[in-house]
Amino acid sequence: MADRRYPDIISFTRTPPIGTQRPHTLIMLVEIIGAAGVLSATGVLATSVTVARRHDKPGTLWFTGYSALFGVGFGLLSVGVLIGSVPVTDFTGAIGRWLALVWILPVGLWAMFALRYTGRFVSLTLKTSVLLAFPLLVFVAQFLLSGISGVPTQAVGLLGITVRYYALTLVIAGMVLVVRATRRYDHTTAWQGVALAGGPALMWLSWSSMPYIAQLGRTAGGTAYVLGGLGAVCGFGLAVFRLDAFDMAPTVGVVGERDIVDETDDLVLIADEEHRVVRTNERIRSASEGVDPSAGTVTVEDMLGKDVDGLRAAETVTLSVAGVSGKYDAQVSTVTDRSDRHLGTVVSLREVTERELRKERLAVLNRVLRHNLRNQLDVLNAHLDAIDNDHADTAIETTDRIARMSDHARTIDQLLSETREHVPVDVAKQLRDAVSAHDPPVTVDAPESLVVQTDRAALEAAIESAVDNAVTHAADVAVSLQLAPDGCELQVIDDGPGIPESELSALEAGSEAPLKHGTGLGLWQLTWATRTLGGEVSFDTSDGTTVMISVPDAPSVRE
Repeated sequence: MADRRYPDIISFTRTPPIGTQRPHTLIMLVEIIGAAGVLSATGVLATSVTVARRHDKPGTLWFTGYSALFGVGFGLLSVGVLIGSVPVTDFTGAIGRWLALVWILPVGLWAMFALRYTGRFVSLTLKTSVLLAFPLLVFVAQFLLSGISGVPTQAVGLLGITVRYYALTLVIAGMVLVVRATRRYDHTTAWQGVALAGGPALMWLSWSSMPYIAQLGRTAGGTAYVLGGLGAVCGFGLAVFRLDAFDMAPTVGVVGERDIVDETDDLVLIADEEHRVVRTNERIRSASEGVDPSAGTVTVEDMLGKDVDGLRAAETVTLSVAGVSGKYDAQVSTVTDRSDRHLGTVVSLREVTERELRKERLAVLNRVLRHNLRNQLDVLNAHLDAIDNDHADTAIETTDRIARMSDHARTIDQLLSETREHVPVDVAKQLRDAVSAHDPPVTVDAPESLVVQTDRAALEAAIESAVDNAVTHAADVAVSLQLAPDGCELQVIDDGPGIPESELSALEAGSEAPLKHGTGLGLWQLTWATRTLGGEVSFDTSDGTTVMISVPDAPSVRE
């Protein structure tokens, strides 16, 4: 006789023949339960085979092992129920113990699948292997201890309780990881995670509550048995065949978020609300002159020589990385939780040494153009005025054009290098002021006043370029101003020859090339000034030239 201190873990005790001991309704119940279980196990195994063919996808091998082990175990149990080897009505005895083996033994494989599927790669070390095999080891220990006299029943029972809670913890942890990861990214849906997690969830809910449900009757207990298997096959089948859970896994999003800090060429650190460094990448560690956050408490100032406020205010920071000094642009962003509580700071420093060198070179060249070249042109014009012939007049016109280009260069430099706030500007008044100095007069069609929030200097530069270009090349020039849904629209219309295609092509391409270049900077000033306003400029050269400038009313200022 078996030791009754602990029930047999595996029992193949054969019951009396069905025909002499079981009523007709019980036979039908056994057949339904057994057949449903076999079908469910077959469906899970089919899913396992399908996933195994995608072995190059993250987590597929672990999912294959988990679903195959479950499918084989549940299938054998269901066959035993069908042929009468396992008493189906013993919901608190043999059936319960078998089902515990079916869902608890492979739970380690489920946990490993959840980790790999969500991009958390855990190496298969000896420690990991022991954790995976822990349920099996406990079941073996229970079996051996239950046959030894003198071993307290409570100790054996405690092992069973321990392994159940251990398995439940792994199941729930894996479910949470899978559902959260699939919810997080745009290319996956939460339903993928719900379907994958639904299998083990329904198994555990149905089979752990089966002894209590069975108190309502044999049919209720059998229903709980069947629901566990159906939940697994439906959940896994939906995830694999309908939702493409392994073709669109969240792995890349998780790994990308984790590795982006280490893989980027920028210098990155994360600090808590007290500005203590909690994480860095290798690039910034090489710039911190031996300061290692892992060795103790290190602040942002310890690593970079400036505190967070200093980095936020600085235009650039000079650091030495791997023995090479360079300038870095510091971007400081605040980390908050969903309740907008300040948790810390992310500091990212991007090398801008070449950019700063280009800025310095451009600044020098601009100064030469704006001052030295203009001064020399003034001297040249003064001497040419003293010569009274046609050649001198042509030379003066040429120097005047060069001087205008210098003025345009100065205006463009100011537009692109200076930061200005949007202020209320009366566009109608500014338009009239711009055309008033021209002779012959320019026709103006505009309301008495039209005020928008915009960049005054950029608007002035755009109007000046458009009107000057029209007056220079045409005899009849008209300007109009009208209200638009998001600001206003300016039009400058002339009857001139039109803007050359080469200049329009250069503007459209955004750069000048040997075969596509303009004759000056006026149209570039117009284009860049309009972009500074946040508007658009377009040209119609089908009949003369019509320049259309949209000037948005800056909403961020009004709000």
